[in-house]
Amino acid sequence: MRNAFAKKEHVLAIFFDLEKAYDTTWKHGILSDLYDLDFRGHLPTFIDGFLSHRLFQVRAGSTLSDTYEQEMGVPQGSILSPVLFSLKINNIVKSVLKGSEASLFVDDFALCIRAKFLPHAQRLMQLCVNSVQDWISNNGFKFSTSKTVCMHFCNQRNHFAEPTILLDKTPIKVVPE
Repeated sequence: MRNAFAKKEHVLAIFFDLEKAYDTTWKHGILSDLYDLDFRGHLPTFIDGFLSHRLFQVRAGSTLSDTYEQEMGVPQGSILSPVLFSLKINNIVKSVLKGSEASLFVDDFALCIRAKFLPHAQRLMQLCVNSVQDWISNNGFKFSTSKTVCMHFCNQRNHFAEPTILLDKTPIKVVPE
């Protein structure tokens, strides 16, 4: 960002919030990613068995619900769940367009674009958000439109209109901090 300020460029950053990240991780997607990484044999078979036929019940007071099968997601509290979630979400960075920067830490994801002119930065960011949104939709995740925010950084004294970037046809809220 220091280089962008020195060149009097605009920087747009979007901080994404994944909804129910662990609960929506696709089991098939995890196995597919293992296969794409050339894992064969016992490990994928073990992971498949680990994720399949998981049952759960809910207790409210002394009442126990019926038993249900966990159709998607990774088991909460399991030592393998963070690793399996990370395996699946790591490919999101491959959807980021060239010329933009991405940061991923567990389920926190951010995109940054810099450009000399704000309309250009806005257009590039929208293209990048669209690409990432396609990846998210194709991999079973969902961004929270209410918790995802945009920030505009610029050291020019002029007043600029807030950028308009859409996520699922909803404008992303622009915040000052």
